[in-house]
Amino acid sequence: MDIRQISIRYRQDHDRILVDINTGSGTEVQVWLTRRMSLRLWPLLNRVVIDHFAIPQDAKTDGFVDLAAMDVQTKALLADFNREEAMQKADFSTPYQTSVTQRPMGPNPLVVTEVSLTPYGNGKLQLNFTEVLDEPPSSRGFQIDLSSELVFAVIKLLGNALEQAQWEVGQHSAVPLAAEPDVADEIDLSPDATRPTYLN
Repeated sequence: MDIRQISIRYRQDHDRILVDINTGSGTEVQVWLTRRMSLRLWPLLNRVVIDHFAIPQDAKTDGFVDLAAMDVQTKALLADFNREEAMQKADFSTPYQTSVTQRPMGPNPLVVTEVSLTPYGNGKLQLNFTEVLDEPPSSRGFQIDLSSELVFAVIKLLGNALEQAQWEVGQHSAVPLAAEPDVADEIDLSPDATRPTYLN
């Protein structure tokens, strides 16, 4: 999926978080994150950042630091440094484009009942979103690949949405990612292994 923009915002009328993803080809997928799913996904995303993105795969030691034996607090500091760098490159000012040509998942947002994360050694993270519902019967899903920079942006947007929802999950964040007031709820991406799974 050629991701162009992502919007993550809390919808008070549904008491859920709506994630909109559009692509360069004009398609859009939408997902609902319930409170239960968000509370499971938030610490998991933060853990993946520390475990897999704090130290680049091609990082070399100067001989004085054992990268393999680095403790969690040091990795968290490195992850925060990488987050700051990613936020400087991210475009949070371009409005989310709502004009789409097709929605392959259908007109209604997918209600996420299962999500799995697969970090890859090349600095990418694959997310699989699945909806399995009994009433009405439904089975839908899709996957996206995120670069480490985009993972940081998604965490930022999700952190803002969680803050708006007032679901009090900030204490679960391993990386300081507190939401800031008046920060956009979308990011523009236009051009210029363990696999934990949680059920809703």
